Amino acid sequence: MINSLKSTIKKNLPVFVKRFINRIGLYQGFVPPQGKISWGDFNSVMPFSNDFGFDRGGAVDRYYIEKFLDEQSVHIKGNVLEIADNAYTLKYGGSNVTKSDVLHLNAGTPGATYIGDLSKGEHLPSEHFDCIILTQTLHLIYDYTSALKHCYRILKKDGILLITTPGISQIDRGEWGQYWLWSFNEHSMKRILTELFPANSFQIQTYGNVYAATTFLYGAGLSEVDQSKLDVRDTAYSVIVGVQLKKQA
Repeated sequence: MINSLKSTIKKNLPVFVKRFINRIGLYQGFVPPQGKISWGDFNSVMPFSNDFGFDRGGAVDRYYIEKFLDEQSVHIKGNVLEIADNAYTLKYGGSNVTKSDVLHLNAGTPGATYIGDLSKGEHLPSEHFDCIILTQTLHLIYDYTSALKHCYRILKKDGILLITTPGISQIDRGEWGQYWLWSFNEHSMKRILTELFPANSFQIQTYGNVYAATTFLYGAGLSEVDQSKLDVRDTAYSVIVGVQLKKQA
């Protein structure tokens, strides 16, 4: 009876009242009727930031990348290879890391211990690394299947490959824009990995929802969004795809 009364009241409330009680958290299922959307600051074809939100307090996708790495931090140990720099190795591996290596595309990069294209990684030593951190890199590599094969080859037995890739995203306007070739989702990643590796060797986790995707596309800063809403997962709006892959015997 009470639920029926509440439903009737909600049904007959004016749209502006429904919108208000939704914004204060008392009407979770509110969807504006056709023609009644309040666009506000999102009524623009220009983003708030052209730099993913880094200039507004941090990028939304980094929240998911770091959440994934925090969840997987137990595997970041021993001899760890990371792409571009070793910031995540040090942050999430800490004292469990005995050796930290960095692969960078460009020669002369400070801190890099290996130079080259991962898809042409024949120079990288086989069965050498306990963990590889491959964040936000696969979409920049044309022959990403070759890159994945090299990662598997250079891992020790039972070694762990940690991957994050963009799903819904801006495309970089700077240095890496010319290399930005791909976008992935749960299904494409599963098919790629199934064709290359044993089916039970990997786990896939997606992060994001329509709120996260919209705020990220507009370049809202991480400090500007409701982080509790970022934790809702909707695979139809994946901002980040995370993969943990373990090398089999």
